[in-house]
Amino acid sequence: MKVFQFIKIIYKIQPIGKFSLILLFLTVGSPSVFSQGANKGTVTTEPATTAPAAAAPQKSTAEEEDSYVSPMKSSGLTPDFTRSMFFEPELGKKVANHKKAWLNDWIRIGAYVRPRYEDRYNLAFDKSNKGYTSRAMQTSQVFFIIDPSPYFSAKVTFQDARVWGGETPASVGDVRANVFDGAGATTTSNPAAGGTGTTIPSQTTLREAFILLKKLPLDAKVQVGRQILAYGDQRLLGGANWTINGLSYDGARIMFDQDNYKIHFFGTKIAANQNGVNGVVSANAPITVTDPVTKKATVVNPGQPDQYIVGTYNSVTAKDWFTLDVYSIGLLTKKTAIAGAKSDLDLYNNSWAKQQSDLITTGFRITNRTANNNLPKDGFWGAWDWAFESAWQTGATGQRNVKDPLLDSYVQQNIAGMSGQSYGTQAQKYSGSMHVLQTGYTFFEKLRAGFQYTYASGDNNRTDGSNGTFQTLTNPRFGVFPYWNNVAGLSENIDTKNLSSYNFNFSYKTDHYGTFYAAYIVNNKVQTQDAWYAINGTANTGASTESNGVGQTTIAVGGTGKNIYNEFDLTWMYVVNDYVSIWIGGGILTAGNAVKNQRNALYHYNLQAVGTESAGLHLNTGVATGASGTASMAHMFFFQVNAGF
Repeated sequence: MKVFQFIKIIYKIQPIGKFSLILLFLTVGSPSVFSQGANKGTVTTEPATTAPAAAAPQKSTAEEEDSYVSPMKSSGLTPDFTRSMFFEPELGKKVANHKKAWLNDWIRIGAYVRPRYEDRYNLAFDKSNKGYTSRAMQTSQVFFIIDPSPYFSAKVTFQDARVWGGETPASVGDVRANVFDGAGATTTSNPAAGGTGTTIPSQTTLREAFILLKKLPLDAKVQVGRQILAYGDQRLLGGANWTINGLSYDGARIMFDQDNYKIHFFGTKIAANQNGVNGVVSANAPITVTDPVTKKATVVNPGQPDQYIVGTYNSVTAKDWFTLDVYSIGLLTKKTAIAGAKSDLDLYNNSWAKQQSDLITTGFRITNRTANNNLPKDGFWGAWDWAFESAWQTGATGQRNVKDPLLDSYVQQNIAGMSGQSYGTQAQKYSGSMHVLQTGYTFFEKLRAGFQYTYASGDNNRTDGSNGTFQTLTNPRFGVFPYWNNVAGLSENIDTKNLSSYNFNFSYKTDHYGTFYAAYIVNNKVQTQDAWYAINGTANTGASTESNGVGQTTIAVGGTGKNIYNEFDLTWMYVVNDYVSIWIGGGILTAGNAVKNQRNALYHYNLQAVGTESAGLHLNTGVATGASGTASMAHMFFFQVNAGF
């Protein structure tokens, strides 16, 4: 009954923008909802005549801090302090428990170094442009953890991300130039308008810088500063540590963490449209240049509007039976102004480039991986693991669409003063959804056979009042532990949008030669009219069959297709010692009919004149002569060394 009471409370959470403290006060303020009775849920009471127990002598705050030894020194680093690194579980546990890294009872230093070589070939399946990439990259971190008190902790992580040989020469013709450190690149913005040069340094930055306040009322914790958010299987919010940069968020969290439940509220700012004082600038602020003659300032780039991620993520664990997560996350984007503003009346185009966008993602995740996302050693389910996650999206996209295109066309052509105006518009709403089923069985504690199905909705008409394509917030989709490469492939060649993906995966852990992983993934479209989306969330326009009516003037003449591509991956991971591991892996990709029908089409049809080409039917000369078309095979390979202490 306690679990059902929790679900009932979580259900009361209102959408972002209307959050209340119902969850906080009903849950944290009512221990009976979660507390285990003395006899499997039976409530017991003490007789009224029982004398109270003698109070234990209380230490003063100063005495408590003077005798304080960080519990992480003996028990290992907690997840709050390890989210910037990416290790396989075996090495991650060793790194978290290194005793030599503690300088005393409350200061720990650490480092993480990850050189990585990648070879990527023709992942767009384009016969005329193979897109070959061969590069070596490196992520390096140095971090400091301070845990001097039961009431306060902090962490600072310095990170450098670079491509080997990527530094800009210090001066042309200097034979030593390529090995000078931090030379930077110089760019000039709009020189015709009087732009000035800007030096861009190498990518060394603060990955984390946060304080953690503990033992607050209601046993709460508050984390403030630059931090990494990682929840569930990181499909929506995560650190993306497999990328060279990784993700970090500037904001705050309030956390109520107990053995059998966790309640988190968070708010972060991920884009700022204003610069700070004393030369502290935002990468998203407007760029203004001054004409050297007229001295007139002109905005050449309006920047990006303020953007926030706010929400709540909550978990309850029922022994070793299952863990249930319930969440609601808002990606909120302010509206941005444009020149030549008009009335905000519904009869006209908006006076803004885009109205405020409120993407609300609400969902749940349930799994029997109750031991830090792993199966308990002697759990109720034995060697069978499973997880199910569903999310639905609501809110306004910030765009308006014509309600009746025929009426709109008639008004523009027949009513004076309405030429070029939109009449009878409607606000467009988000309506996407995602559903993931993951399961597997481990034989003899060595061989796991698994399956995953991922559904992320698409949209067959982007001109109506509903955007049905699922939006994936900030996080790239890729494999996470404990089950490696079970998302959409090693190639990172697809996003969880308009996707129906079948994943068959295997892993085998040897006694002395590391762990081997294999996966075969079939990636299909949900809606053939919608796009194949790249890992960064943008549509691969022209790379697969697509016909959805938004700004599309050229359509390939051929059948639509569902299958985007299939991928077969192999990976080997080997822990060399307590500090180092090696990963080697690669994948082969084969193009499906959604790609082939687009790239191999002999003809295309222009809805209107495009450049020098008239409207109508035209021959694809490159395809006819064999110079263009589909390159059916693609591949990727990587070699990576992970080191940390």
